Amino acid sequence: MISDNNTYLLAMAQTLLDKTEISPVIIPLPDNNTSIRVLYHSAGKPVTVFQSPGIIKNISIPSKTGVTDTLGMRVAYVISSNADDPAELMLVRNADQLNHNLHYLLLLLFACSLISVLLAGLIAYILSFYLLQPVQRIINAAKVINTNKLRDVIPVKKTNDELQELTETINTMLLRIDESLQQQQNFFASASHELKTPLAIMRAEIEVHLLKPGLATQLSNLMESQLSEINRLEQVVQEFLLISQLKSKGITLHKQQLDLSSVILKLFHRVQPLLQEKELKTTIHFDKEAETFMIWADEDKLNILLMNLIENAIKYSAAGTIITCCVQQTLQKNHIAISFKNTIPEESFPTENLQNAFHRETLQANGAGIGLWLVKEIIHLHGGNFNITSADFIFEAEITLPLTKFGAVHQIDGQSVYPTHMKKN
Repeated sequence: MISDNNTYLLAMAQTLLDKTEISPVIIPLPDNNTSIRVLYHSAGKPVTVFQSPGIIKNISIPSKTGVTDTLGMRVAYVISSNADDPAELMLVRNADQLNHNLHYLLLLLFACSLISVLLAGLIAYILSFYLLQPVQRIINAAKVINTNKLRDVIPVKKTNDELQELTETINTMLLRIDESLQQQQNFFASASHELKTPLAIMRAEIEVHLLKPGLATQLSNLMESQLSEINRLEQVVQEFLLISQLKSKGITLHKQQLDLSSVILKLFHRVQPLLQEKELKTTIHFDKEAETFMIWADEDKLNILLMNLIENAIKYSAAGTIITCCVQQTLQKNHIAISFKNTIPEESFPTENLQNAFHRETLQANGAGIGLWLVKEIIHLHGGNFNITSADFIFEAEITLPLTKFGAVHQIDGQSVYPTHMKKN
């Protein structure tokens, strides 16, 4: 555009120069918005023959022919090639129109570039959306993969390309992993089940020998110690068997209506020897304003759950302290909350990983590290929640269980009877 304008101005200046004569003086009239200066050089000095009024008077003669920009004006300077009439002409024209056209062109190019980028981005997004849909399906399927869902989790589309091959390869790999896990779980369950019988026989034989009269004290103490260890092994085997069922999702809950207050009192009565051994006392609070303590739950699983929490509180309590159990209805009246608080020797205890299976804070810690994990899993099966906290030398474990939706509490002579506020030392 600038080059075309230069050519146009030089042509116009040359046309005017061709019509100009110095002797006699003949000056052609310029177009509107155009100024001219006609001159010639005499003894090396310029002599002005004619000059249009206006800004042209402030413009110096260019040093060479051509087009230049000065003071916002475009200046075309040409020299006659006729030696008999050595005229020179300087044509000046306002550069606003050219600048306006250049500015418009710049905006147009910018707008076109922006629109092109946006269109390219939109087209690329649409194409990538359709092209990457198979990959997104694989990603979405991979997000839900777990040890309980490893077979044919990624749908295969017959596209006969690399994505189909990738999907089939991943499914084959998951199938191998699933078979390996199934073998481990089957061995785990079989071993746990097979251990129950010899442990039961050993326990029965020791109990029979302990009932014999005249048994030496040293031998009696040894047998009682062995019986205690056998009972502990039986509990561990039972927990391992339950873990195997939980891992394989082969567990079935046999729910029935249970009085939670009665279950808790029976379990605390069962652990009295453990409490006496550490000189611990217990305080059990039942919410006086609770409408019911009846829940739908699997009695065996509920006993394992609560016993784990009670034994955990006993195991880690400081000797001579108090274990507090609080049973109350939640504000929404549709759940019952059970909390166990015990005093610990440390100010606080890390609780982040305690609900993970087989986690122990130290190698010297007692147990296999599955008690609280079992609590979490059983609670989730019953539709409840489990939370543990530790601060100010207090360790607290709290579970919430949904209350019975149908039925009520015990009925005696047509009246509802609720457990009262109880305290047991």
